[in-house]
Amino acid sequence: MFEEILASGTLNLVYLGMLVLSFFFALLTLIGSEIGDIFDFDVDVDADGGLDFISVSPFALAMFGATFGLAGLITRIWFEMDALPSILWAVGVGAVAGIAAQAFFLYVLSPSTSSHYRLESSVIGREAEVITSIPAHGLGEIAFNNVSGRVKLGARSAQGEPIPYGSIVTVNRMVGRVAIVQPSE
Repeated sequence: MFEEILASGTLNLVYLGMLVLSFFFALLTLIGSEIGDIFDFDVDVDADGGLDFISVSPFALAMFGATFGLAGLITRIWFEMDALPSILWAVGVGAVAGIAAQAFFLYVLSPSTSSHYRLESSVIGREAEVITSIPAHGLGEIAFNNVSGRVKLGARSAQGEPIPYGSIVTVNRMVGRVAIVQPSE
């Protein structure tokens, strides 16, 4: 079978590459979610725009890629399709699998995580203690207790003034996992 993949052109190598990469990506996301924060990183962008992006599950992306690759190989090798119909079938079947995986993620897995809370809505307006002094134009740290336990967040001063260790502050808004705070009255 490997000879058929190599003999029938570059498109089959693209399909095989997508299948293998997506499979390993699915394993990596599964292992990463089970191990914890090893592969976790945050990218914060503070921008006010009219666009909202849909959060797509990494597993749904992996399902699309793996199904795209597998369907492409099947249509090229077993059904001996030309390139364009093969690509259309692979994209269609991959999209159906990706959308099904995303729906499963949103409607089955997400509601079952009842211990999670939405950070922004539960933090804004809350009082917290400064546990690492907040410099005038730098990053410090705050902490507060919540139903899930102790929560620590990076913090910046809303007025651009330093806030010393031990002060009580109020969270004005959130930018990613950084709270914009001001001293409490």
